[in-house]
Amino acid sequence: MSGLIRSGARLVVGRVGLSGLRMGAALIVARLAGAEQFGAYALMLSLTGLAEWLVDFGQTDIGVRDAARRPRRRAAVLDALARAKRVQGPAVAVALPLLLLAAGQDRDVVLAGCAGSVAVLATAWLQPARATLRLAMRMDRDIGAELAGVGVMLPLLALACLYRSPLPLLVASFAVARLVQAALTIHWAGPIAMQTSTRLTPARLVGQALPLGCAGLLVLLYDALAPLLLARLLDMRAVALYAAAARFIMPVLVAVQAINSAAFPVMARDWRRDPAAFARTQQATLLLSVALAALLFAGIHGGAAFLMGLMGPDFVAGAPLLQLMAWTLLARAITTAMAPLIVIAGRQGRAMLLTLSSLAGQCAALFLLVPHMGVTGAALGCLLVELLLGTVAVSTIAQRATGIAIDWRPVATTMGSAIATALLVAASPIAGSFAGGLAAGLILLGALLLIGRRDAPLWRQLAGGVA
Repeated sequence: MSGLIRSGARLVVGRVGLSGLRMGAALIVARLAGAEQFGAYALMLSLTGLAEWLVDFGQTDIGVRDAARRPRRRAAVLDALARAKRVQGPAVAVALPLLLLAAGQDRDVVLAGCAGSVAVLATAWLQPARATLRLAMRMDRDIGAELAGVGVMLPLLALACLYRSPLPLLVASFAVARLVQAALTIHWAGPIAMQTSTRLTPARLVGQALPLGCAGLLVLLYDALAPLLLARLLDMRAVALYAAAARFIMPVLVAVQAINSAAFPVMARDWRRDPAAFARTQQATLLLSVALAALLFAGIHGGAAFLMGLMGPDFVAGAPLLQLMAWTLLARAITTAMAPLIVIAGRQGRAMLLTLSSLAGQCAALFLLVPHMGVTGAALGCLLVELLLGTVAVSTIAQRATGIAIDWRPVATTMGSAIATALLVAASPIAGSFAGGLAAGLILLGALLLIGRRDAPLWRQLAGGVA
């Protein structure tokens, strides 16, 4: 088995496990603290996530890309990355609670922002070590450190919820998780060779990553916009329903991102050096991403009522919302798999413009649809924008930028099979139940295997891409 498959498998398993633990955290807060507190907690984590991206701002990805292409510059890249984090970390950590205070938020929210600032500092601290592990294709250690942090967080979060602790203590448990993650990441990366270079300064690294950083920030704003506007236009219960449904979607997106993160250093290396290998790897990565998303889409759509019921009785009404959001998985899988090509080709500016357009489109859709359709309008708006300004536009630009020609036939076959399976189970008596979700996944898996026996468009290309 190739190094890419091993690294990708470890990363996918780790990311799915991490998403499962985070789902456990969501269940703890939803069941023990109630829908209102869960909505506030989810909203605060979204804001902390935005702050954490600000301390990275795409610089780790650009550093990994450049160091993979030119191994001799590795020490200079890591030095520039470390020096940039020493400035960005404290600046963003101080800004988070100050902005919440300036926005007129109450005392608990501001204190929760202070707790989130600790997580921001830890995130800045671990970035050079994370880049080192990615360059060594040891993503398993990177994800292992994050798993350990969340494992420590869960009992702390459960205790805080059992004793009806306020929001700041709930966010503080997340900060502890980040501190544990940072300590383990740095320990496992070992001593990092760094060398100051007059040609590669922190300012130059920041400048190179600026378009990607802006694009990533806009992506996070894109994901956080719906909860933020739902809190303004409706109430915290609507935020809770949307955040709960998103928790079931997120593990799939995380797994797809893990597949593409594992492939990124290899494709960055091969784009100019070996275009044929680059094309095979991208085709395999895209197909694997879509196949995984399709299987989980079918399961989530088929068992939506059962899944939302896990969050508690107050969340069962969100089953149709979860089914609608599941459709976004298929579009996001393609977008996530194709977007790295834009970065590899050095077209980060286009990625930023695309994301800005998507953000503007989503904002308009939310203001138009939410007043008339409630929280369902938020999910529908996200789906429409993702299809038009995400999947189609990103795929077109990525292919033109890199000169790659994707074979879309097996992708279309896989997605068509997933949609047919979801509609079949939705019309059956077991729709929405645990049995419905399990049956949908098994039916689709069988359909894909049968397709593979007849003309093998999916498995043959997967095998060719990773050989």
